[in-house]
Amino acid sequence: MLLSPGAWFLAVSTKLQAFGWAARAALASKAEEMSLIEELWQYFLNKYFSVRFEEHNYQNINLGSNSLLSAQVIILSMFLGIIIAAAVAMFQKRTLGDLVRAIDREDANTPERAMTLEQLGFLRNAAIKEALRRGTSLKRVIRCVEEDAYLVEQAQKREELVASAPKAAQKWKDVPYRYDFFQDHFYIPEDKMFGATSLFAKKGTDPLRFVITVIACIVFASVVCWLLPDMIQLADNFIGFFKE
Repeated sequence: MLLSPGAWFLAVSTKLQAFGWAARAALASKAEEMSLIEELWQYFLNKYFSVRFEEHNYQNINLGSNSLLSAQVIILSMFLGIIIAAAVAMFQKRTLGDLVRAIDREDANTPERAMTLEQLGFLRNAAIKEALRRGTSLKRVIRCVEEDAYLVEQAQKREELVASAPKAAQKWKDVPYRYDFFQDHFYIPEDKMFGATSLFAKKGTDPLRFVITVIACIVFASVVCWLLPDMIQLADNFIGFFKE
């Protein structure tokens, strides 16, 4: 049955109004949820990571008005840095180290024995390709046959330009090599193989150890926040003892 224009407009308006009410209700619920999360986070920080300088009487050490926040930020940042360093180490040794171990396993230790990422089984590994592009620690141990040839050719052109046109050579800029991961061949020189396999050794980087590291950092950060005011109180008393 067809509706008249007035009835159709009324029906559409009613649906849009209902949709607007539902959207506002969803946004309000989301705001309340975020507020609850923020309150829980604030409670967690105050409960376990609060540096309570106000409970002590420092006679010889002036901490300043922002000392509470500064001490908390410094402590949490220090332990967060440890967690990030552990995560980076695990990523490098487990994810990027897989390429080093594959090259070692295939004895690709000379330009003649170099292999492509497809042959090594890493053509679809975006993390390894990005690490090779950006010149990370992985790039410092792994050589590319095509890149080596390109750099030699570029150096020769620069020398020829210096010999023929010294002024023009002053404007010379090296152009970085652009990898073709379908065609380029990679290897680790034999004299660097032991150091590379040691640097990217997988031992000691299992996820369980990382979880333990995170938990330990959280616990130690809480303990440091708790003990710091007492330690400063001891230092304050020590200074006062020598002042008398």
